Amino acid sequence: MVKEREHADSYREAAYRGDTKAMNNLGVCYMRGYGVRENHALAFEWYLKAAQLDDIYACFNVAECYYNGDGVEQDYEQAFIWYLRAAEKGDMQSQVNVANAYYLGQGVTSDHAKAFLWYREAAFQGHVHSQKNVGAAYWNGDGVERNLVECAFWYELAANGGDPQAQFAIGWFHMTGNGVPKDENIGRKWIKKSRFNGYQPAIDYCREQGWK
Repeated sequence: MVKEREHADSYREAAYRGDTKAMNNLGVCYMRGYGVRENHALAFEWYLKAAQLDDIYACFNVAECYYNGDGVEQDYEQAFIWYLRAAEKGDMQSQVNVANAYYLGQGVTSDHAKAFLWYREAAFQGHVHSQKNVGAAYWNGDGVERNLVECAFWYELAANGGDPQAQFAIGWFHMTGNGVPKDENIGRKWIKKSRFNGYQPAIDYCREQGWK
């Protein structure tokens, strides 16, 4: 406890000197009750101070507080504004959250084309679920023109990242020659990998095909 208080005190001293990282860290202390009495309203205040000075992590934390109504009244529009600010600075999870907001129309007018662009930004950074979402967008022509080659490319990235649904999808593409040259051996490998990872449609498909 003494060490935790010392950490919190050092963050406070640095925060009062204008250190935005320390402001955000002090907010984390108040959010978690680390070295101080837990106080989510004070956590939000320190996050906001740092965010207003363009600290990327604080921008995300302010957005989280608004989104969840944690330490401040829930406000999806404000959550979107702060997620967007962090996303534009390169924060991957904020890019995903901005994409989700545009896709669902939560805190902002629904726009699937903008959702696609933000999923792609996160996908470029290696966010596996976003890679799969980009693949799905190309498959469905949702927010972007339908393109099976691009679809297969992004599903394969997500498959290599361990997503079992994407593994099944890229396996099926290889089995049928959608977006990639037909190669049943590669297709079987991916579908079996998806089955191994517990994806029920792959389990059912393998059973139907009599694959061991």
